[in-house]
Amino acid sequence: MKDAQSGNRTVKNTTETVEFDDLDDLRDSGEIPVVPKPKRRWPQLVGLVLLVVAAVAGWRWWQFSRTHVSTENAQIQGHVSPISARISATVKEIRVKEGDRVEVGQTLAVLEDPDLALRIRQAEAKLAVAEAQLKVASDTIPVTVKTNDAKVSQSEAGLAATSSAVESAAANVNRAEAALKTGQAKADQARAELSRTEADFKRYETLYRQGDVSAQRYESARTAYESSKAGVTAAERAVDQSRAEVRDAQATLQRMRSESRVAAGQVSETRAAGSTVVVQQDQRTAALAQVEQARADLDLVKRQVQETVITAPVAGVVGQLTAQVGQKIEPAQALMAVVPLDADRIYVEANFKETVLGRLHPGQKADVEVDAFPGEVFHATVEGISPATGAQFALIPPDNATGNYNKIVQWVPVRLVFDKDTDPQHKLRPGLSLTVTVETAAGSR
Repeated sequence: MKDAQSGNRTVKNTTETVEFDDLDDLRDSGEIPVVPKPKRRWPQLVGLVLLVVAAVAGWRWWQFSRTHVSTENAQIQGHVSPISARISATVKEIRVKEGDRVEVGQTLAVLEDPDLALRIRQAEAKLAVAEAQLKVASDTIPVTVKTNDAKVSQSEAGLAATSSAVESAAANVNRAEAALKTGQAKADQARAELSRTEADFKRYETLYRQGDVSAQRYESARTAYESSKAGVTAAERAVDQSRAEVRDAQATLQRMRSESRVAAGQVSETRAAGSTVVVQQDQRTAALAQVEQARADLDLVKRQVQETVITAPVAGVVGQLTAQVGQKIEPAQALMAVVPLDADRIYVEANFKETVLGRLHPGQKADVEVDAFPGEVFHATVEGISPATGAQFALIPPDNATGNYNKIVQWVPVRLVFDKDTDPQHKLRPGLSLTVTVETAAGSR
């Protein structure tokens, strides 16, 4: 029996031990039989396995690409709420730090302005004055209405009385003028009678002196003549008295007419005084407007007092905190920002190539992989597709009619919203880069 050992390069036989320099010499001597080497088949097997794996992977990739579209041109967006002051004041206290999570209504900072207390007192004083003026205007109106009504009634009664007196005076003038005419007629009649009796007296006097008539006849003619003279004197006195009565009646009528004009003027004046009520009502309206303005000023100052306490409008995390205690700030000056991290407050803005736009529509499900958290998958839903490509919303949109046209695949913004419970630990942050894969097969049109 033969045994070969490469370690000591010896060959043992039953009779002797022969040493050789190497195994090749041993084989050449014929002491060790030459066994043919087996053919190596494992490279072919490995290649076959790799080919099968590549084929399966290619098949799966082809199937996946038919039912999914993906893009790495995506980011998380969020409705960042900037916190700023609405009044000019000084920062008194800051109750949060950078990165603190806050809830809705939580106090973020407290401002102070010593002048606000004085402004409140000033506004309250103005309101009190305006209310007092309104009360005076309101109380004056009914008094003026009653007074004007009484004055109008009184002046109208006076006008009616003077009008009646004018009519009575006019009637007296007419009566006096009629009496004057009657007296003048009687005086003319008395003068005619005097002329007749005078002629008779002179004739009888001549005849009496001649003795042609008796003394009795002569005395009768003289008596008639004297009586006519007395009648003329009485008639002329009556005429003079009638003239005086006419003058008195005309003077009374003139006075009554003047009093009537005065009474009519008083009626017009008192009626015009009724417009005072309208003026006072306008003054009351103005006073009411001043009251409303004073109340608005007071409410404005009170609101400014409330605005010294700045609260969180949304729940989120504090960021970009720039406010410092003792800092003088102006209205609209940014103090900090609150970034909401709830899944319903942030969204994905993914840009897909226009070549896959026909396969996308709202309601499709998507998987979101965040570069900051490798291995984790978040779920989202397509909410909407932009009405234009991103280039159209650029500051300087491209103009393909300028002669340097090159066809470039455009990107279309697509908005996706996260599912409600996909991020319970609030890991997602606006601005993070993403890889979005949308499943287009389920529910596709």
